[in-house]
Amino acid sequence: MLTRAHTPLLMVAVLLWTGCASSGESGPRRSRDVITSEELMEVPHSTLFDAVRVLRPRWLQPRNMGSLRSQGQQTPRVYVDGQLRGDLVELTRFAPNEVEEVRFMNASDATTRFGTNHVAGAIVVTTRRR
Repeated sequence: MLTRAHTPLLMVAVLLWTGCASSGESGPRRSRDVITSEELMEVPHSTLFDAVRVLRPRWLQPRNMGSLRSQGQQTPRVYVDGQLRGDLVELTRFAPNEVEEVRFMNASDATTRFGTNHVAGAIVVTTRRR
């Protein structure tokens, strides 16, 4: 038997259910850590930097480093086909149609894969030229 006390819970359940049911209609879910070549082709930009700025702007934001050893702001390091290339300026050297995939790695994952000095993470670019 439903009482007035159950009404808010029932409304929340219905809203959650309808929200989940409708989420599949908007197309495939995109990863927050990966940009595919198909996704890059959907945005008309001349550089990879511009495409990333539109598709995943949080990747490009500087991170505040609060420890005594690393004060100030740092940006992710950029790797292209497994090789360290430098900072975010490297993303301006590629057109989106030259890229197969772009992946963001958080600081922990980047340090595990590439070693120290990745306090802001890493952006890993895989080109089509391999």
